[in-house]
Amino acid sequence: MYKAASYKEKNELKLMNFTHLMSIYESNYFNFKSLLKRVNTGNVSSIQHSSIVIRDIHHDKHTRIFKLFHKFRYQNNESMNTFSIKPHLIFYMYNDAKLLEVKSLRENRTFENSIQEKIRLNLDLFYWIKSYDNQ
Repeated sequence: MYKAASYKEKNELKLMNFTHLMSIYESNYFNFKSLLKRVNTGNVSSIQHSSIVIRDIHHDKHTRIFKLFHKFRYQNNESMNTFSIKPHLIFYMYNDAKLLEVKSLRENRTFENSIQEKIRLNLDLFYWIKSYDNQ
């Protein structure tokens, strides 16, 4: 009896985690699209000091796979005072499903992934977008 109850609780927890993960993917998609619109129209005041650079790996009608870079400038606009941070993350944007998923390079290389790790990575993206949006 206890074994059956424990198995049922584990399956319910997995389902809740999967549903939660899908809602994070959806939120990230819409928040990222709105951030890109704001960046492209110049409504973000911090764009003069930093910029978002997207390097496409694959781009077609329904899917966009890319890396995201953050370029920073200091004091003056000389080229010696610029650098960029290159995260080891790959972004998968599914336009037909309206989802944005983040994967680490390690996860892509080893094909091992836990739902908790996926939730952590995608929540980090969610909080980054929100902090950038609130500047």
